[in-house]
Amino acid sequence: MTHNQFSGGQARNVVQAGSVGRIDLTVPAAPLPEPDPDARRLAGLVGGQWRAEAAARGLFGPLPLPVPWRTEHRLADHPELAGDRPATVHTGPAEIAEMFLALPERRLVVLGGAGSGKTSLAVLLLLRLIDRLGPEDPVPVLVPLVSWEPGKQPLREWLAERLTKDYPTVPVARLLAERRLLPVLDGFDELPPEHQADALRALNRSLAPGDPLVLTSRAEEYRRAAGQSRVLHASTALRSRPIPAAGVGEALRHHAGPQQLDRWQPVLDEIARHPTGPVARALANPLLLSLAREVHGRPGADPADLLRFPDRESLTHHLLDRLVPTLAPHAARTLGGLAAHDEPDLAWWRLYWRLTRPVMARRWSLALTAPVFLAACAVIARVDQTTHPWPHAAAMMTAGAMLGLVGGGYESWARPQPPSRSVRSPRRRAARAAALLLACPALVLAALPVRHWVPGSERPLATASTVLLQGWFVILLLLAGRAWLRRTARVVSAKRQSSPAAALRGGRRRALTVGAAAGWAWYAMLSTGLDPPPPWQALGAGLSAAAAVVLASQWGAYTLARLVLAAAGRIPLRYAAFLAEAHRLGLLRRVGSVYQFRHESLRERLAQQTP
Repeated sequence: MTHNQFSGGQARNVVQAGSVGRIDLTVPAAPLPEPDPDARRLAGLVGGQWRAEAAARGLFGPLPLPVPWRTEHRLADHPELAGDRPATVHTGPAEIAEMFLALPERRLVVLGGAGSGKTSLAVLLLLRLIDRLGPEDPVPVLVPLVSWEPGKQPLREWLAERLTKDYPTVPVARLLAERRLLPVLDGFDELPPEHQADALRALNRSLAPGDPLVLTSRAEEYRRAAGQSRVLHASTALRSRPIPAAGVGEALRHHAGPQQLDRWQPVLDEIARHPTGPVARALANPLLLSLAREVHGRPGADPADLLRFPDRESLTHHLLDRLVPTLAPHAARTLGGLAAHDEPDLAWWRLYWRLTRPVMARRWSLALTAPVFLAACAVIARVDQTTHPWPHAAAMMTAGAMLGLVGGGYESWARPQPPSRSVRSPRRRAARAAALLLACPALVLAALPVRHWVPGSERPLATASTVLLQGWFVILLLLAGRAWLRRTARVVSAKRQSSPAAALRGGRRRALTVGAAAGWAWYAMLSTGLDPPPPWQALGAGLSAAAAVVLASQWGAYTLARLVLAAAGRIPLRYAAFLAEAHRLGLLRRVGSVYQFRHESLRERLAQQTP
């Protein structure tokens, strides 16, 4: 009997001659796909960021809160699209992650009331998915949805812009285009009510077959928006349920520990005797249960105070009012002032914009540019009295550079943006560069009429073409320097770039570097002329130029606002350290390079109490 054996990658036809015996085919296994290095790096950044945030929130405790989540068929899509799943109760992120991965399109809507643990579940689900990430699995990224304007910007364009700000060293736009990201959109209910239905329509338009998505929202807002449009295509919905009274008592007992159990015994007895009473119903909310453990679990606090309140609303106000004085007694006024503004992000580069009127920002920026412009005119007029062309050329180039640097800072004051990479298209970047090439030489030409006021000076018309060439040369130098600054900013490690402290350090470093270079150029130009001023005048002019450029930067605007507002008693002098401490205490959460209030209910309560 003949025995044939074949080994190889392909076997189209195998012919057996003679008697038919055994035929063995050995085909090598298909190679595993190579993981995308950018996706792997992003997964490390996202996992590290939210693992630290989850630890700060206390989500990794040995006994997490037993929040039940139940399938909500009334707000899910048709069973043949979303998957026909029974109304199962899920109690942990591991179980919910398994359920999510089994969905046909992997689209999940997480619903619940205020403080029901929606964001906490989203964070834990994200971490669970990152731990199980395969080479071809999309990387989950959590993004607060509140800054999206669906009528002005498509979802994918907004996502690319927002994620580029949070993770500037990763090409997130490419990963998004290649469907390598799993957006976890948090806070649909925080969008303006008049935009929520449009936002849901835009979400549905943006989804292609196979695009995964996780969305969190308060149930009522999502139900209303779905009634005006439709639910998320092919999505399953989970809705939080109150923690049972037995679970509330068990969570309080384990948190107290054996040594402090006597202090909590009156509360535990009340919950056991009246499982539908005001205390049990209030603490069935995960946020209020966490606040009760935080506020009344500290030495000197009496948990029996929780029994004084007749209903859930008064108990909720008590816990929210006591949280800040308990954790940070001297921070209530500052946090209240920050909460009173509508913007959710607490970003250092927006401090001037948040706490002053926008019109004042424009006035200050114009007031800063005006003296630099007048100083440039004066230097041009002085140097122009000489008969040599090189001092004149140096003066024009330096003046153009100063006006470009300080004038460019106007946008940082009037429309502050985070210090990250731009996501503009090549066409928009080219249009902006062309506008600069035309506008800045015009500013230099505007200084030439000053020469008419100087006795003995010549008319400037003959030198107009030379001045334009000089101005263009200056702008090319500025664009090259700007590109160099952006390139040097990108070499900073991605982990550092994604933190508020690292963004502040980078802004300070760039402002001081450019300011020092501008001041030195101004001083050198004055000191090396044919008719130089006294050294102290040249030094003063150089220092003034450096100060003007620094103040025109984002860090300069932040520093000026910080000093003024600290002198007025509205914020601490060490504002960045204050935000970091509030984050450490659990009052704020960190999202990329900005802070946000950890609980929307806390922000609303602080805003109500701020005059």
